[in-house]
Amino acid sequence: MLNEHGYRLQKATTPSTSSGDAKIALGSGPLSPTALWDFAQRALTPGERLGIDFSSEGIRRIRDASNLLAKLIEAEEPVYGVNTGFGHFANTVIPPEKIIELQYNLVRSHCCGVGELLSRDIVLAMWLINLNTICQGHSGVRLETMRAITKILESGILSCVPSQGSVGASGDLAPSAHATLTVLGEGRCTMPEGDGFVEMPAEEAIRRAGLKPVSLGPKEGLSLMNGTALTTALGVKAWYEGSHLLDVANLAAAMSIEALGGSRNICAEPTLRAHGHPGTIHCGRALAGWLGDSSQLSAFHMDRFHVQDPYSLRCAPQVHGAIWQELQNSATVLEREINATTDNPLLFPDEMMALCCGNFHAIYPARVNDALASAMATLANISERRINLLMRAPRGHLHTFLIDNGGVNSGFMMAHVTAAALVSECKSLSFPASVDSIPTSLNQEDHVSMGPIAGMKVNRIVENLRRVLAIELLTGAQAFFLLRPRRPAPKLGEVYLRIREFVPPLKKDRNLSDDIELVAEKIRTREILPENGSFPETA
Repeated sequence: MLNEHGYRLQKATTPSTSSGDAKIALGSGPLSPTALWDFAQRALTPGERLGIDFSSEGIRRIRDASNLLAKLIEAEEPVYGVNTGFGHFANTVIPPEKIIELQYNLVRSHCCGVGELLSRDIVLAMWLINLNTICQGHSGVRLETMRAITKILESGILSCVPSQGSVGASGDLAPSAHATLTVLGEGRCTMPEGDGFVEMPAEEAIRRAGLKPVSLGPKEGLSLMNGTALTTALGVKAWYEGSHLLDVANLAAAMSIEALGGSRNICAEPTLRAHGHPGTIHCGRALAGWLGDSSQLSAFHMDRFHVQDPYSLRCAPQVHGAIWQELQNSATVLEREINATTDNPLLFPDEMMALCCGNFHAIYPARVNDALASAMATLANISERRINLLMRAPRGHLHTFLIDNGGVNSGFMMAHVTAAALVSECKSLSFPASVDSIPTSLNQEDHVSMGPIAGMKVNRIVENLRRVLAIELLTGAQAFFLLRPRRPAPKLGEVYLRIREFVPPLKKDRNLSDDIELVAEKIRTREILPENGSFPETA
């Protein structure tokens, strides 16, 4: 859809009815993945007023590094990417009068991305990671350049960044180049307009905001492009969403256990402590919190002799616990990467020297993305197995495919097939991208991380997992409906009522696609399971 100026309009992903203020200070200490992503998501809401600032210590480090760079240039010391070419041209000397042109050409030449555009939250997260890197004081970007960039970002102007074209080698070069191009007043971008965002030329967006394009100094184009910004941003998003989906999976598993008459002994404290893994203890206690000590449904099942449950019920604390551990490990690596200096070359003002290095290699966040891909696929896999059990309950107490008048009605038969298809896709996407490498730049960059590919895959898996869990919640709720008037555990009863606010029970066949997508969206917006795990008083 076009506005009156002929530019494309984009709807906000999460519309806001009122504007708000969001501020973040960089360089004041370690930036956590949660703080990074909480702020980056504000880029999806047109009414948000963003504030990006730098700590006094960060400002001091920025100035010290830029002063050292100026001294090195004045002394005509050879510094890679400042007065030399890049990659294969590293030994090509650049004359003084071409140093600034070199930086602009670098940005423009690396804008070779293709494919679908990255979402605005990912682009803003990339910028926050890059700016935080520069605040460490080893890049040489001037403070005036940093502040000019933040003014553009604060106005809501973000580049249209293609998602494909980076192998995670000398940083995520192509995506970061596209992001940088916009602050130079070139290329295309999006900016807030009304209740959405409009796409337009960057030059016009900056003019509308009453600002001026950034003027690059020596090394600044290189520093704004170098680093692992995209790979890390994608990892942070997957970790953030995956952490919430693990909580949802614990809830969904509890609903399935309750509906199928599974034993509560699996989350008894002695059992959990005997295993000893922190993840098992954490997830087992989460399951116990949902299930409580007993319920009308659990009492109903006591009359039916059943020695042991299938593994998808009985081993839920262990399987979910392993995912919890993977998320903990990932958070540690991501926080280190967010606060790492991933530029090249690095400036060390105290030692008065510049050193070339490989800190830009995205292998750490790439491995996180691959590990999270496997973890989220595993979580989807065990959820699908529980859905399968609900299609014909082992105890024989539920209608086949959870529907009355089976045969005439097919119930959740095909919803389970959808879950199976999503899980199969997750498995296909789980092959680790970071074990691959294709040499580039005439073998100068002869080992690369493939980090952005890993990041795109894991976020696709996260989307699939969300839908699989939506199906498990729907089938669990349908089982509760069929088992009336016996009631589930009180907290699960609250969840049942919450789901029924959005989706009615299935009394006869209907189109279930809308139900699945709606519940998946409610999971995403934290309306099925709020951030704090509890419901408002009115629920």
